[in-house]
Amino acid sequence: MIGAHYQRLGVAPDATAEQIRAAYREAARRHHPDARVARGSAGSDDEMAAINEAWRVLSDPVARARYDADLGGGSDTAQRNASTSAPGRPPMEPRMDPFARYQNPPRFPWRFILILIGVATVAILGVGALTDPAEPTPIDNVIRVGSCVSIDATRLEVSELACADPHDGTVEQLIPFDATCPYDLAGYRDRQGMGIACVRVASSTVAP
Repeated sequence: MIGAHYQRLGVAPDATAEQIRAAYREAARRHHPDARVARGSAGSDDEMAAINEAWRVLSDPVARARYDADLGGGSDTAQRNASTSAPGRPPMEPRMDPFARYQNPPRFPWRFILILIGVATVAILGVGALTDPAEPTPIDNVIRVGSCVSIDATRLEVSELACADPHDGTVEQLIPFDATCPYDLAGYRDRQGMGIACVRVASSTVAP
């Protein structure tokens, strides 16, 4: 919709301030009473008053924006005209909001982290299900702490057994031949001659 002020000056609604100024000067020169008398043409003072009113509204960015809004010209046209500088007036700069960066703080990607944890858990469980269980450590007859042993009560010696098999006790310490096991452990010679194995004897086995 083109308002009467734009039609009166003969400019488009998106005309610049310079175009409006030039159109007003041309209209005022053409319709001024002195110019009409010189040309011998008819006219009225009301027409010149309407041209002056059009110039008053369209030369003021705020008044022009309000006029465009009343015409239903849309927010884009009103905002553009409001930001257009009037003659001799510097352009309006946008205001800086010091709290703008706090209005939309960055969000921690919780959803992505939870999905990543879920995928990793499923992958670990899948690998564990497809992997064969570790085989027990083979018997090498080398007595260590934690070895399961059978006791030769006659020779007072121990030999290694698989812990899954029936055994007489578990080695808790390894000490030299000239040392003594703690009172709650029974000492037996290592069959390989590596020292004394301090064994926690099962309750069904009688220690010497």
